[in-house]
Amino acid sequence: MRHWRILIAALACFGPALQYGLMVHDETLATGLVKSVEFFSYFTILSNLLAAVVLTAPLVAPTSKVAIWAERSATRISVAVYLSLTAGIYHTLLAGLWDPKGWRLVSDIILHSLTPAAFVIDWLLRGGQGETGRATAAKALIFPALYGVWTLGHGAVSGFYPYPFFDVDKHGFLSVFVTMLVMAGGFLLIALLFTMIHQARTRLAAARGTPLSA
Repeated sequence: MRHWRILIAALACFGPALQYGLMVHDETLATGLVKSVEFFSYFTILSNLLAAVVLTAPLVAPTSKVAIWAERSATRISVAVYLSLTAGIYHTLLAGLWDPKGWRLVSDIILHSLTPAAFVIDWLLRGGQGETGRATAAKALIFPALYGVWTLGHGAVSGFYPYPFFDVDKHGFLSVFVTMLVMAGGFLLIALLFTMIHQARTRLAAARGTPLSA
């Protein structure tokens, strides 16, 4: 199991690092700073970075506060939700809009397919520590909500929107806001589903007398 955890942690770290390198490698200092802001404006990148932290911290500093936070059931459920939505939205709405080649294709596969799948599998295999409830699902919406505020605020100032369905200049604020509400509903439904799965596994583990997280 430890070898598996090291492998997926390395994968989760490599994906964002590769994508960042591809974005800034031929930029000047000024344009590189702009690209850096844009890099951190993608929910895909942020969710993958969260996965990297959650997977890496328990391996390199298992007694640290970050590792304890990373092993919490609520944390792992939230990141699993973010990555599931990242993969689902990309493959249904965005994948057909471009045709990456070479290293961009490698980055695309890691960020939108391999890391999301690996993290969800790891969550299903290992679970997490601590109790969960409806509040867990509700708290999972905090990060996407903050991201939505950042996206609209940043876009209003710079004119840059990371995803076409968030483009206020093209679709109007009301349409984009409705889109965000629909996505929030999707986040909540998946968070509730994952929370119920975790609770069922916790009860099963208790009945068998085996630990849920290892």
